[in-house]
Amino acid sequence: MSPQNDVPLDEVSGIEERPQNRREWSGVARSLALPLLIVATIVGVLFYVERRRDGDGSADSGAYGTVELPETLNPTGTSPSSDLGRVAPDFLLQTPDGGELRLSDLRGKPLLVNFWASWCTPCREEMPRIVKAYDGGGGAFTVVAVDLQENARQVSDFARDFGMTFPVVIDRTGEVGRTWRIGGPVEGIPSSYFIDAGGVVRGRVFGPMSDEVLAENLRLAGVE
Repeated sequence: MSPQNDVPLDEVSGIEERPQNRREWSGVARSLALPLLIVATIVGVLFYVERRRDGDGSADSGAYGTVELPETLNPTGTSPSSDLGRVAPDFLLQTPDGGELRLSDLRGKPLLVNFWASWCTPCREEMPRIVKAYDGGGGAFTVVAVDLQENARQVSDFARDFGMTFPVVIDRTGEVGRTWRIGGPVEGIPSSYFIDAGGVVRGRVFGPMSDEVLAENLRLAGVE
């Protein structure tokens, strides 16, 4: 048998698989792999930078969320809960501009904690009522608007469009919303919690509030 007949054949095509052919295809693969790897790396870096710029994926995000409430700030003797008559769970969250807010630092006056998102139509319908009540309240109570898992730009735009001058924070992971069991059995937004000056939950509303419902629950929290 001649040496030519010893050349291996490709099992599928039946074409001779010569060593130089294998070297040629190997070289092409290597030449394509490097540019693809570079492109993938660039895309990954750009994605990471964009998420950091928008306020997502922050390296410090693990420091935020539900935090332990000091015993000295718990007048009920029971564990924190969003249930009526229980002291509200404490949290530490970032504001859209990178600041921080801890809920327990706001003790001393009644408080409305409202969970919302810019894509939520009932939230958009309800927010003007909250803004109106707050602006007309003469500082008798505080509002903390907790956005669920949106980026800082979206939150800032929403707050500006609706004239929200009270504190606005972002629950980036949704942990605080889960701790507060927002929406009750429906698990929806908006969800509002009315807390007295001592930190105890006195009222809660799942779904959008009318002016009358908002006013009544503010009275339950101690707003005259």
